[in-house]
Amino acid sequence: MKVTREQLQKYFKAPLPSVEALAEAFTFHAFELESIDGDMLDIKVLPNRVADCATAEGVASELAAILDVPLKGTATPDYSESPTVAVTVAGVNAILGSDFSSEELLDVFRRLQFRVEVDGETLSVSAPAPRTDISILEDVAEEVGQILGYDRVVAKELSMWDISCPTSDVGHDMSHMPDQARYRGIEKVKDFLVERGFTEISTQSFAKKGDIVLANPLDKSKPALRTNLDENMADALVRAKQYAPLVLEPGQKPKLFEIGTVFTKDGEHIVVKTSEPVSDLPEIKDAPDYVPVPYELGAYKPFSLYPFITRDIAFWAPSGTDVRLTKSNIEKEAGELLVRLDQFDTFEKDGRTSYAFRLVFQSMERTLTDDEVNPVMDTIYAALRAAGFEVR
Repeated sequence: MKVTREQLQKYFKAPLPSVEALAEAFTFHAFELESIDGDMLDIKVLPNRVADCATAEGVASELAAILDVPLKGTATPDYSESPTVAVTVAGVNAILGSDFSSEELLDVFRRLQFRVEVDGETLSVSAPAPRTDISILEDVAEEVGQILGYDRVVAKELSMWDISCPTSDVGHDMSHMPDQARYRGIEKVKDFLVERGFTEISTQSFAKKGDIVLANPLDKSKPALRTNLDENMADALVRAKQYAPLVLEPGQKPKLFEIGTVFTKDGEHIVVKTSEPVSDLPEIKDAPDYVPVPYELGAYKPFSLYPFITRDIAFWAPSGTDVRLTKSNIEKEAGELLVRLDQFDTFEKDGRTSYAFRLVFQSMERTLTDDEVNPVMDTIYAALRAAGFEVR
């Protein structure tokens, strides 16, 4: 569904925020965005919302609820054929893991133009006729979460009882308790390998050959379950080496590991596979007291789907030359296509210092060619020579 900010503005008296702000509002409260092109928003409307959001007016109605900004000249909603959903505040909070108040729920229903009849703790909720996706309590809870924002749902660590017995009819059967000791033992091995520079991979369990053949395989070219991790590791290592210049310094090699289940005639087994030998690799065994190392994820960074091109450059500079200044000069001349710059060699001779750098070029929009990168390198060569350096 493509719609412009100008098209949406026609349904509002008050001025709408910027396109970027609209995109953020949709993304965090209702829809994913395929793309933003100038004033144009390409909104991904899921099948359950096609009935009411397939037009600019429908999208504007959703935006009005998100921003709590009234539409101009709206018609009275029709509830004649809409199902009535019995809702309680406790029921919504149980589904979302939230602590929203009844006043907040009523405010959401007002913004969505839902009809509400209150009978004690029960709210009988009906959505306007176009909202054919609202028929059960879970549908209503989803609307509450989207409008109020899932960021308001406080993260809580599940107790052992919550994890093992999510429903009351399970009872206190300890056989349902997860094997936390084995989980912590696996995490201990993972942390051990990460500390030594390894990166974890996770590959599919299907294989061309194996002891167990599936009756209805998802991929007919891989109808069996794997008996080892060797083949998947070899394939992953080939791909990792191809992309290494994007993430590793020159001379560094990728180090991978996988901890996964293999399926043999003797049963299922958890095994460890590394891309290179590790002499002191511990065995996976129960570690009930081990505390896994916490890691903080950084901000998401978009990446290119297109191939990259590498170039190496080496030059002589007078001894004492600030290498940081040299790098900044290269980055300036290389322009926006340069995505990585690494120094991989340096030595001194006859009062001069030799520097060598690897440059990685990549575009977010297309596959680069030598005809595009070569002129950039010529510009860098010229700039270095103009600075008094001798390009080797």
